[in-house]
Amino acid sequence: MQQKVVHAGVNSSSYQQAARDLAELSDLTVTAKQVERLTHRVGQERVDQRDAAVAAFRDRPLMGQDTIADPGRPCPPVAMVSVDGGRLQVRSPARSGSSPRAGHWRESKVAVLETYQSTASATDPDPDVPRCFLDVTHTAQLVRGLGHALPTGLEGPEAQAGPDPPTEADRARRPGRPQRLVRSALASRACADDFGPMMHQAAWERNFFGAHRRAFLGDGQAANWTIQRRHFPSFEAILDFVHALSYVFAAALAGRRRSEGAAVYTRWIQAVWAGQVESILPELEARSAELGVPPPECPDSDPRELVLEALRYLRNNAERMRYDEYRRAGLPIMTSAVESMIKQINRRAKGSEKFWSEPGAEAILQLRADSLSETEPLARFWKQREQEAPWHRPYRRAG
Repeated sequence: MQQKVVHAGVNSSSYQQAARDLAELSDLTVTAKQVERLTHRVGQERVDQRDAAVAAFRDRPLMGQDTIADPGRPCPPVAMVSVDGGRLQVRSPARSGSSPRAGHWRESKVAVLETYQSTASATDPDPDVPRCFLDVTHTAQLVRGLGHALPTGLEGPEAQAGPDPPTEADRARRPGRPQRLVRSALASRACADDFGPMMHQAAWERNFFGAHRRAFLGDGQAANWTIQRRHFPSFEAILDFVHALSYVFAAALAGRRRSEGAAVYTRWIQAVWAGQVESILPELEARSAELGVPPPECPDSDPRELVLEALRYLRNNAERMRYDEYRRAGLPIMTSAVESMIKQINRRAKGSEKFWSEPGAEAILQLRADSLSETEPLARFWKQREQEAPWHRPYRRAG
């Protein structure tokens, strides 16, 4: 019964809905508060297990952490780790004169660990940028979804033209696309300094350091690359292509007519896709000089700001944008896996009406990531918990 209650508490939209689902589907009469308490207790047990595993891993010799593959465990052909941040509301101590709902949004950390099957190639198996990224309307929607500022004027009549975005079947047919095998996830309120060791231990547990081809994907946040340097130095550092695209798109259309900007964007994004970002930096420099330095406190949509930010971003990440090389090696180049995972975690943890205590937030993040992991950590947890229960006694047949 406890497994059903916790499953409902983790996967229903709220504890109230979990209680209703249990009554309707399992004929279990459980109050919302009982669901909450049990979910928090089990979540804390999993958090304690995770922290104990990380502590034990830190005590291992350095040579046993990341440089030697364990022959007793399967070694994936391709290993990928990606990390990004989510958001949820956490109750803070009340302050005099402040609204109880003010300033509660906090960041969570989410990581995805995936194994792939792919073939390395002598030449780029997919040299042409996907057509979906050449459609201005579709790309503008994609960039807005990332929260990136865009120049004004993209909503006019011209914006209605363009082909339909590709289906999943279209994406699967792209040559050289790695085939995903097994996905697992981590989620926590921990800061980057503490989340990095969690990722390291989880990757070691799945024998990722024994893979012949390894990739670490992230957006441009400095904290992500600090984690990569400290814990995954042998992994290929790859900037998510879509985040790079968002800066290129905004800069190409900034201060230009739509048709002119679209032509510049098409040329620039093909160069980036081909791993030739250095070839467009001089054009960005010239464009920034032409527009001038953005004044203090100018809006993010100001063309001067968009071009200067794109120039900075691409310069800082150029060494992580060799996309043609990554495709030849059969490596993924997009963080869609972790972004999808964040959305799935947010369905339970994020909402304008949802407020968590710190322990409650950590518990639900841990259990939600567990439930979405194809490595089935919760199945192992429940089996071990039952074996260690005080009423569980091994019996031997009398001889």
